[in-house]
Amino acid sequence: MRFIMYQVKILFSPVKWLLTGAFISCIPFMFYAPTARDVLKLFEIYLPFAGIILLPDVYWADHYARAAEVLATRRHRGLLLVGCRFMVLFMFLLSMLLLGWLLLRLNLSPHGYRFSEEGIPLVKLLYVAVPGMLFVGSLAVLTGAFLRSPEAGYLLGLVYWMFWNVNMELDTVLNLFVYANGFNAAQSKTALFMLSTLFIAASSYFILRPAEPFKLLGSLRNLLSKALDRMV
Repeated sequence: MRFIMYQVKILFSPVKWLLTGAFISCIPFMFYAPTARDVLKLFEIYLPFAGIILLPDVYWADHYARAAEVLATRRHRGLLLVGCRFMVLFMFLLSMLLLGWLLLRLNLSPHGYRFSEEGIPLVKLLYVAVPGMLFVGSLAVLTGAFLRSPEAGYLLGLVYWMFWNVNMELDTVLNLFVYANGFNAAQSKTALFMLSTLFIAASSYFILRPAEPFKLLGSLRNLLSKALDRMV
């Protein structure tokens, strides 16, 4: 428990967390959403922002908190550390998503939507909203790893989100907004989730020392050199 609380302390950024949490909870109230489908569309479109903002902190929090020297002595706990941080962030994100869902159940929508007349299953809300958020966030993590810059990861995640806002009509599994556009949601959500898992696994494999500067490119170069040496 002490280890978990320490990771919460490292990750927690009051302005970032509170603003992101308020944004997630208020998504169905900030835009016109008179039906359940409209609410789900809004969550699918805007929840990826939370992934872009918070998920990269799993690897970059030590850099910002100036805790690199402390955690550098705990390399053997890398998998536990990364897993714990992902758990903390996902619990926070899902709690804020649940809060927005509960506010709808209280029929507080200013747009005339009545939850009592047309309910939104929580499972369906998670199915529609979470894969896109996870994919964009993991893409930002992996990009930051390659370029050794969290800002580059944030920027690419935002560019990817903007690209699909402009090209919503493209029917592909990589489209973040398939549900909003009536495409094959099951296929796309599954693909996005699997790719997100792959991105996170790759990042964790090469960046298992979050207290140090990312060395993904150097690791790949070393692996390639060893492979070539064996071939020779």
